[in-house]
Amino acid sequence: MDIVKWQVTVPPVTFGPGAIKQTVEMLKNQGITRPMLVTDPGVRLQPFAKALIAQLNDEQCGVSVFSDIKGNPTKGNVDSGLHYFTETGCNGIVALGGGSAIDVAKAISLVAYNNHDLWLYCYFERPEDLPVNSGNRFFVPLMIIPTTAGTGSELSGSSCVINDEVSGRKRVAYHPQHFPFAVLDDPELLVGLPSNLSAWTGMDALTHAIEAYCSPEYHPMCDGVALESIRLCHDYLAQSVLEPHNINARTQMMAASSIAAVAFTAKGLGAVHSIAHALGALLDIHHGLANAVVLPYVLQFNFTEIESKLTRIANLLDLPNRTASGVLEWINTLREQLAIPFTLRALDVTHQQLQEIAELAIRDTEHHTNPIVMRESDFMTILNAAY
Repeated sequence: MDIVKWQVTVPPVTFGPGAIKQTVEMLKNQGITRPMLVTDPGVRLQPFAKALIAQLNDEQCGVSVFSDIKGNPTKGNVDSGLHYFTETGCNGIVALGGGSAIDVAKAISLVAYNNHDLWLYCYFERPEDLPVNSGNRFFVPLMIIPTTAGTGSELSGSSCVINDEVSGRKRVAYHPQHFPFAVLDDPELLVGLPSNLSAWTGMDALTHAIEAYCSPEYHPMCDGVALESIRLCHDYLAQSVLEPHNINARTQMMAASSIAAVAFTAKGLGAVHSIAHALGALLDIHHGLANAVVLPYVLQFNFTEIESKLTRIANLLDLPNRTASGVLEWINTLREQLAIPFTLRALDVTHQQLQEIAELAIRDTEHHTNPIVMRESDFMTILNAAY
């Protein structure tokens, strides 16, 4: 085999029920006196968000709140947040929310101090264009507080998925030297999450773990991390949805989500995510839901290359059918438990749109670590099967 480099960089994580209570102290330790809280309209209305805003104001932190964010965030959302950050004179960012808010917060943190265009940070498209980190104030200090157990965006470095309205596709901005200075994983924030969002985000975490594990990149350390995330999803995902106040299930799913991000940041993802990005950009379908619908069809397409890995998963989980096919059976049973649609047609995708979805998917970079090298015709094969 070729010589490879392993690198796993994880920012400091404060994990457990009540972790959000350490927000103010951590901000003060970083010298952040005027934080901008980046969230989404739904989270902004939650009691824990109102309590955090009140606490920040009581501690004379002078918090400014930005929540003009779509479910599939756009470059326009980032530009609006960038203008608001400058206008309010903030000197730090706190992301509070799911993947959408976290991705917008990361994007603002990437560019607000250095004034580079966000698309220059598309490292996986054109690494030669990546701006050089040239000082302590090159990036805005960033704290992340996730409110879902799915995206894992809190532990995926600076990677942020933003919809480019000009090209009509999702793009990934990233800088390998940019990380949050703190992550607060508080499973109590998940208790009020609606069941459909708990299911969709949980399936997003499972997809991250499975695609990372099946990636052909050689990184046994992150293979172990991915397998543990899969185990946690097997044991706790359905329970966290069906018993929303079960704090142990919520805690374990938050752990599953976060560590899956460590695995996929190092090993990459696959064709599931390229299709999900296309569905989000074209039809504004929730990312986790798109992953949940497409996942088994991509696994079936990749079957010959990943059969041994799926068999290992089946044995780890002690499935009734301890073969690669047993993993597909388990995923379909899980989707049924979580009321996940089984087809793209059920998401109101038309057959005429499949070609455009395939064209967007092949331009996405996530499939570059798919176990089988993808062509546009391969995406059409998967999409027709999923339709």
